[in-house]
Amino acid sequence: MAGCPRGGRDRSLPGVVSAGLTTNVPLQVGVTLDSVFEAEGRPRANPADVPITAHRLVSPGYVETLGATLLRGRFLDQRDGPSALPVVVVSDELVRQAWPGEDPLGRRVRRLRAGRAGPWMTVVGVVADVKEDRFNVRIQRPAWYVPLAQDTFELPPSVPLNLVVRASGEPASVAPAVREAVRAVDPHQPVANVMPMREYLSDVLVVERFSAALMAALALFGLVLAALGLYGVMACSVGQRTGEIGLRMALGARPGDVLRLVLGQGFVLALGGLVLGAAGSFSLVRLLSSTLYEVSPSDPTTYAVVGLVLTGVSLLACWLPARRATRLSPIVALRRE
Repeated sequence: MAGCPRGGRDRSLPGVVSAGLTTNVPLQVGVTLDSVFEAEGRPRANPADVPITAHRLVSPGYVETLGATLLRGRFLDQRDGPSALPVVVVSDELVRQAWPGEDPLGRRVRRLRAGRAGPWMTVVGVVADVKEDRFNVRIQRPAWYVPLAQDTFELPPSVPLNLVVRASGEPASVAPAVREAVRAVDPHQPVANVMPMREYLSDVLVVERFSAALMAALALFGLVLAALGLYGVMACSVGQRTGEIGLRMALGARPGDVLRLVLGQGFVLALGGLVLGAAGSFSLVRLLSSTLYEVSPSDPTTYAVVGLVLTGVSLLACWLPARRATRLSPIVALRRE
């Protein structure tokens, strides 16, 4: 919900668990705020690097409404007013960049902008990383949350305020009451883009979701084609070895022996394909690393699961002609030969 003047009144509405204001919601499309930051007493590891953080001006209650996990310290609250000591809540990634391996609580950072330096802000809390940046969603970026009441830089007019509300029930049920609360504060305040966060994220990530669905469909299609191909090869092999199989059974081979024979041949083919596929994927997966989200290009679990699925499909494709081979009559098989 954009363009709302304050969030305190909304927290008292029935069904509202918490609420807060922010200049940008996570993954917001459009104008977003970033800041060059400086950590007190900590020179840059590389002087050519410019440390940039996602800059979020927020009201008390926003960070916990967002559902961010508090790792150390506290959230922002009503004590952090205009006349109070400037404070900030930072993300875990900012801590890793500014104070690696150290306790950040009580340390100070400030914002640099157009040759101006903001006031030193004392770190009072650390939260787990939140995916704030729409265009860098696959990498961890530092972020900090600064009290709106303590901001010393003029907010660009192109950046509206967003009211985020956590409801105890269905979010749509509290939307009318929230609209009325905003109008009670300022009748001329526009309220737009009211939607549940899951719907908002679905709209923002529609391209990524479509790409993932398309790649999954293509992978499934490829798996079916590979299974049909392996089935055809094994069926042809069983047909060509009908006489051999009949002779084996005439000499005392049991159906289980024939089944193991055919399955073993199919498993060798499948294993060779898995080895070649794994080698090819290791060499080509780096090309797809930019499209992966929180998955390592060499993730062992992914390789293990894919290998088990392909092995299972391969054995099933081999089992059908193998089962048919066990039902051959030795006399009929020898007559065919």
